[in-house]
Amino acid sequence: MAIYNACISRVATVLILAAPGCVGSDQSQPAPAGSGTGTDRRDCAWPASLDAVAAAPGNHRVLLENERVRVVEITVAPGEREPVHAHCLPGVGYIMYEGKYRDYDAQGKLVSEGKESPPEAQFPMTLWMEPVPPHSYENLDTKAMRSVHIEIKQ
Repeated sequence: MAIYNACISRVATVLILAAPGCVGSDQSQPAPAGSGTGTDRRDCAWPASLDAVAAAPGNHRVLLENERVRVVEITVAPGEREPVHAHCLPGVGYIMYEGKYRDYDAQGKLVSEGKESPPEAQFPMTLWMEPVPPHSYENLDTKAMRSVHIEIKQ
């Protein structure tokens, strides 16, 4: 549960439809490549330059964005450490896989560590997430860390 340890509470049941190309009942379209700068940043404690999509675009990809939500796919390859970034908005995290890791704060100080890969049977996992301060996640596992975040704007 890496970056979520300090700021999660479990959600009983959540259905997430976040595949690229899906269109909701409000006829929202997937965000164009490179988008994500339109995130509602009211009351955000961190500068826009630290937004996950802007600061770590190689790891964060917008699947859908409208005035109410932003859906972001997150992938961290084995052995990779993401650039420092933050998650300004609360929302739902759908964790498809997360193994051994280290999570660092904005100054590079280790804040949490998962020394063993959890059983694959515990994935996928759905969590409520409060905003996450600037951090950098390092994947120490042999498999990619994969998740989808549904950030609530309204």
